[in-house]
Amino acid sequence: MRLQGKAALVTGAGGGLGGAIARRFATEGAAVLCTDRDLTTAEATAAAIAEAGGTASAFMADVADAGDCQAQVEETVQRYGRIDIAVNNAGVALHRLALETSTEDWERVLRINLTGSFLTAQAAARHMAAWGNGRIIQIGSISGQRGNMGGIAYGASKAAVMHVCKVLAVELSARGVMVNAIAPGPIETGISNHGPTRKQGYLDRIPTDSYGTPEAVANAALFLASDECEWITGHVLNVDGGYGGAGLAYDPAEISAGA
Repeated sequence: MRLQGKAALVTGAGGGLGGAIARRFATEGAAVLCTDRDLTTAEATAAAIAEAGGTASAFMADVADAGDCQAQVEETVQRYGRIDIAVNNAGVALHRLALETSTEDWERVLRINLTGSFLTAQAAARHMAAWGNGRIIQIGSISGQRGNMGGIAYGASKAAVMHVCKVLAVELSARGVMVNAIAPGPIETGISNHGPTRKQGYLDRIPTDSYGTPEAVANAALFLASDECEWITGHVLNVDGGYGGAGLAYDPAEISAGA
């Protein structure tokens, strides 16, 4: 097992993406603290892990609250005696045009997606740096790499999350803490909430012609959390079906015809 003996914190573990990451870590031997602002959903993820023979517990934490960011890290250490892995997955989506985005919208999205992610990473890193080893994984988004209509607050928050990853990597690598980020493309989870037009727009530009699954992101997180990720830090790994690397897309028949 690739995470045997490790203790992991996964925020937003009551959702589709966080739940998949927590379950994947547990199957590889990690003890997982599943946190979410909705304790019922965190408990459901922890129960599913326990039923499958893994080790997990649930804890209520709202990353919009600085005290909760600290508390969930301390809870991991108290329950499992250590914290080896922290996945900052908790987040909120907002699809709203820039001129219609209120100050309250902007501050709420950045508070949850950016500040909550940073404060949790900071608290976890203090323990990891003292021990000389650890893995922090920030969940960014391809929306933080490109200008998407309606993505002013969400995209800005995720761009900043990925920048925080790079700065933490530079500052912590000498102390044995590897910090990386995952930038998922459109994933079939409740948070995506894409309508037919937006969804088709993505599908027209994704070479695999499909949305991703939470399990695809969880597999990437497993690699970044494992000892195999020994000389990779400050990296943003796109899990996007080729969206970020794609240029113009055509029907193959048009290419064959010289179009």
